[in-house]
Amino acid sequence: MPVLPQGDELSIQRHDDLFEAAQIDAVQTFFEEDVRWTYGWRSVNGVNPLSHWNHDFLKTRKNNQQDQTQRLAADPALRAVAALWDTVQRRCLPGHALLRCYANAHTYGVEGYPHVDSPAPGQKTVVIYLNPRWQPDWAGETVFFNAEGDIVHAVLPRPGRAVIFDGSILHAARGVSRICTAARVTLMFKAGRSS
Repeated sequence: MPVLPQGDELSIQRHDDLFEAAQIDAVQTFFEEDVRWTYGWRSVNGVNPLSHWNHDFLKTRKNNQQDQTQRLAADPALRAVAALWDTVQRRCLPGHALLRCYANAHTYGVEGYPHVDSPAPGQKTVVIYLNPRWQPDWAGETVFFNAEGDIVHAVLPRPGRAVIFDGSILHAARGVSRICTAARVTLMFKAGRSS
């Protein structure tokens, strides 16, 4: 579990081998065959007028504090997604409850904006990159900012990579480049300490 010391206070964990290849293949197949995207999701409500593609698996409110692990596991259609959460919880976030589960997609011209996922201390965000392949010249990095607003870390959306960080860290999904013909697809788990 490498922790990348970036900036004064940032703790960002990047995992390139957290999941088995079969787990990622199953989720990618699920996304290709069953996920129906809707447009209009905003990372920061009321702050910017632009939005991106989203699929909210559990349809929980942004401020949900109830554990959704059993609900995710109980839906047979979400078996592949639940397997990823089980791996994350077991290997990286023991003692954490699943608060939200959704996916975002960014296509060329659909930008991400700096935001925090949770002002509550100790809540974690897990971003899993699901594209079958990604080229560096396609851009689409997740960037992290320090307290001064400088970008202090960037993570390329490598297939199967997971990034875990405190939900209070300011971050953004950078837009994909003009030459990218794919959607940048990410699966998010929001987690908090179990009570």
